[in-house]
Amino acid sequence: MGISNWFISIYQRLFKTYSLRTQIIASFAVLTILSVTVVGLTALWTNYRYLETAKRQQSLSMISSFYQAQENQLADLVVLTSSHLAFEVKDELDNPAVLQEHISSIHNGIPKINTIIVCDISGKIVAVSGDNIPINNCNLETNPIYTTSLNNDGIQVWLLRGRKILDKNPESPTVILGIQLDDQLLMEMCNTCDLYHSIMQNGEMIATSFGSNYSDRTNLHALPSRFADVEFQKSYSMGGHIYYISNFPLNSKGLEVEVALDITSIQQDQRQQELFLTIVILFVVLVSVLVGAFLAQIIQRPLSQLVKATNQYEHLDLSEPIQIKTKLREVVELSQVLENSRSRIESTLSSLQKEKQWSDLLLESIVEGIIILDKDKIDYFSPGAERIIGLTENEVLQKPINSILIPSDQSSSFLDLLPPPGEKIRCKFMLKEDDDRILSITHAEQPIIGSGKSQTVLVLRDVNEEEVFSHLLGSFLGNITHEFRTPLTALTASIEILMEESEVLEPSEMYELLSSIHLSILNLENLTDNLLEGSSIETGRFHVNPHPSDLYNIIQIARETINPLLVKYGQSLSISIPSSLPLVMVDGRRINQVLLNLISNASKYGPSDEIITIQAKLIENFIEVSINDRGNGVPEAYRNKIFTGFLPNSYEKGRMQKGTGLGLSVSQTIIRAHGGQMGVRDRTGGGSEFWFTIPITGET
Repeated sequence: MGISNWFISIYQRLFKTYSLRTQIIASFAVLTILSVTVVGLTALWTNYRYLETAKRQQSLSMISSFYQAQENQLADLVVLTSSHLAFEVKDELDNPAVLQEHISSIHNGIPKINTIIVCDISGKIVAVSGDNIPINNCNLETNPIYTTSLNNDGIQVWLLRGRKILDKNPESPTVILGIQLDDQLLMEMCNTCDLYHSIMQNGEMIATSFGSNYSDRTNLHALPSRFADVEFQKSYSMGGHIYYISNFPLNSKGLEVEVALDITSIQQDQRQQELFLTIVILFVVLVSVLVGAFLAQIIQRPLSQLVKATNQYEHLDLSEPIQIKTKLREVVELSQVLENSRSRIESTLSSLQKEKQWSDLLLESIVEGIIILDKDKIDYFSPGAERIIGLTENEVLQKPINSILIPSDQSSSFLDLLPPPGEKIRCKFMLKEDDDRILSITHAEQPIIGSGKSQTVLVLRDVNEEEVFSHLLGSFLGNITHEFRTPLTALTASIEILMEESEVLEPSEMYELLSSIHLSILNLENLTDNLLEGSSIETGRFHVNPHPSDLYNIIQIARETINPLLVKYGQSLSISIPSSLPLVMVDGRRINQVLLNLISNASKYGPSDEIITIQAKLIENFIEVSINDRGNGVPEAYRNKIFTGFLPNSYEKGRMQKGTGLGLSVSQTIIRAHGGQMGVRDRTGGGSEFWFTIPITGET
């Protein structure tokens, strides 16, 4: 009862959600599969066991027959040999030389015999043809003997049979014939009857019909009880075949025969029968499915009318009521339920369509903030609009839009400024807590289906940061223009003087003009390097190639490069570096650029006729380099901004009131790429101290 209840519960779980037609067809199919499978598998198992048992018995019978045939053949040959010797050398049986000659002649005519031995009455071997086998007892007349011998090739197995040469004379010599049971003999037997076996002694293989493949056997184990019997109780695998093993003894000294029954063919036959059974099952299932489909069609015909009546649901056509004429009570009840559902769905369809319209509007708008207006009142306020304007949806719903979005100039209301649909307005608005922000606003008019009205959809985007960036970019371009114009103007003036007055200029005047040209070119070169580095940083192509370098040499190169600029303003450069500083791991060209930027700024923003100092000191695994000037210093509020790439102008009081600020940004990027840091601090006694750190190599 427990198993049947379990089967019923599984059946209900599998089919309770499928149609009646499917359940009928599936029931026929399942019952057919179960019936045919049970009957077929039982027949297959019975047939398999019968074939396997028959083959086991046949194999043992064949092996026994083989050894019996060998024994009978050997017995006949012993009789024939003894008779021949008794007839030919009857009077010279005590002459070993004569016996040796005759048994060699006899041996040549019996190729299947491996050895012929003659023993005298005392048991001593007096003549041998073939292999010499040590025999302890030459009295072998009773039964064939299976024995082993040891030679250089290893252990050999022999089947021996003896007989008195003179049958009625107990004093006559004994003749013994022997057959060696080696691999070749066992293979010949295997080729004849397709049955493998091996000869074992105390579990060690001596001869086998497998040849050298015997060592490849694997998975030696005892057979399960359902496959084992009295003779076959073990199994192993070899070369993709499975063999059942049976052993029977040849003598009482541990010599036995191991029969290997190849059951692979039986298993292949079984698989073919299983395939045939599967085909039969499929055919029977197909027939049962056809029969079940026919019966299901008869039962389902009234339901088809109901399906046809409900097809209108697919196209959302709910205008026609569902009316089914049938005598099946279940179908009538189902049609009533569907009719009630149809009426409820029809009543809610209009509201669902309106909600879908709202969803479509939200999905089609690419927004940071969305406001939907009903006339001039706010009907929807998205989270993005809350974030931009700073008010929640509950605070603005049903309020006039003009009271929320107020232009900063207050000369017009928001709706008066609103352009035609599709165009954009960019204006500064007064938002919550007097926060003026620049917003970009577009709008569209969306009609409401079925009402003849429309709503206004506003899309807001905060462009305040874009405006700030635009102003910064304009300032940057203006500074760049000024930075280029100053050296270019000096270049133009100096070159014009050289072109017009070169013949009358004194050498000192000529040198002064050339120095001016050289200084202008240096300024342009430094400015160009900073612009190029800034571009590579923005595009992600910036990199450094550090290697061990002498910091003092790098500073000297920078000093020689910047010296004309310092001479122009009467400034000088003082270098204070300990001689014991280790080498630094830097890109020398990049660090030289950093030094030129910092010394140039110290000259630009510091007073004339002053000393600019470069100092260096060791701090753990880094060297800190500082450039000191006597300018007005950097206010605390600007110390983080001057490294951003836009140098504020409000505090600049040096000789040049404009600068790009790009040099400090590039310098900081170079230092960070080396694993160091860069910053600015006040200098004792006034001025600024720009510093940076670079890693050392540990070498001096």
